[in-house]
Amino acid sequence: MKFRDRTVLVTGASRGIGRSVALRFAEEGARLALVARTESELLQTASAVDQAGARAVAIPTDIRDRGGAEACVEKAEAELGPIDVLVNNAGVFLWRPFLELTEEEWELVLATNLTGATNFCRAVLPGMMRRRRGRIVNVSSIHGMRGEANLAAHSAAKFGLIGLTQSLAREFRAYNIAVNAVCPGTVENKQDETGEPSRSEPLAEKLWPRDVARTVLFLASDDAAAITGAALEVLGGTHLTIQP
Repeated sequence: MKFRDRTVLVTGASRGIGRSVALRFAEEGARLALVARTESELLQTASAVDQAGARAVAIPTDIRDRGGAEACVEKAEAELGPIDVLVNNAGVFLWRPFLELTEEEWELVLATNLTGATNFCRAVLPGMMRRRRGRIVNVSSIHGMRGEANLAAHSAAKFGLIGLTQSLAREFRAYNIAVNAVCPGTVENKQDETGEPSRSEPLAEKLWPRDVARTVLFLASDDAAAITGAALEVLGGTHLTIQP
């Protein structure tokens, strides 16, 4: 129970990686603040966390709104206690040729994948500084390390998220706050992991959400106390097959 008596806030917790992250933290004793826009799916995650024996509060929020992010953190801390760990997982994926990208699509991807994470970092960092302890894990992407055709907006946002991670890691290291990123490859986000056994050949298949979630938990744990500013690839070797 590595996260007993600790409060963890997870954005994009309604499904996929975010839901798996929440369940893994629940299994380790954490209290969960669950954030997403879709309330119905968020409540499903909260129910699963509850069944795992952990406490959860679902807070529907548009992460692109800075005031909404601040209100979300205030509510989470009022109900669960100070935020010990922030996982910025929320994002949108848009496959579109660059010259066909509309201004609205570009803004949506950047605002969700990068500005949303920034909003929550701004909201939790003052409290972490006062307590001189905190962990932030940003979910970037393989495309935040290697640009890909038709993913200009996505890659720009995810590259930016790694830059944000490294900058904050340097700025807040004196406060004992670690800021790291994980960079997943292709993930079977619709995989229902409830009760599913672990796979015998994980490198021979697409990633499951839990593969990313376990890495997030490692970076948020005391086992990774000396790691900050890292961008850890969770690719299952898939990046080795990308052609120029």
